[in-house]
Amino acid sequence: MRRVPSPVVVITAPDPLSDAPGRGITIGSFASVALDPPLVSFNVARDASMHRIMKSGVRYVVHVLGEGQAHLAKRFAEPGRTGHEQFDGVPHRVDDAGSPILESVGLALHCVPHDETEVADKTLFIGRVVQVDEDDDDGAVLYYRQDYRGVGRELPSSLLSPVKRASNDSS
Repeated sequence: MRRVPSPVVVITAPDPLSDAPGRGITIGSFASVALDPPLVSFNVARDASMHRIMKSGVRYVVHVLGEGQAHLAKRFAEPGRTGHEQFDGVPHRVDDAGSPILESVGLALHCVPHDETEVADKTLFIGRVVQVDEDDDDGAVLYYRQDYRGVGRELPSSLLSPVKRASNDSS
């Protein structure tokens, strides 16, 4: 699976059991599920600190990181940090629902829980997008071959043309 690029997002949510601004987690399993209603999914390991928060049914925010925010992916992926340590020095604000919103992120999807299912040692969470905050588009961050990467350049249209087959016509 190292050869399958994964989108990188940071999910933040309020932590009702802490006085920290909330908690966050870097996710590499993010996917769009449906457009109508707008549903997204991701999984969280049951032993992750964020799992308890997600199971509590709070609203949360999915931050689609631009290439200029790759450092946030590393920060929120570090295990063992407290909520205070995660947000210390990271520009953010808290929305009306108590969710931390990372500043200068190109796309933030505000979600409410829709469904969840247990899968192996993880829980697959499905959220309904109820609000979208868009800012400047700074590309996207992918996880590929055990490292963070930018999306890269657009492919030339010549590479997107259908493959032409050799003709067997001998005329």
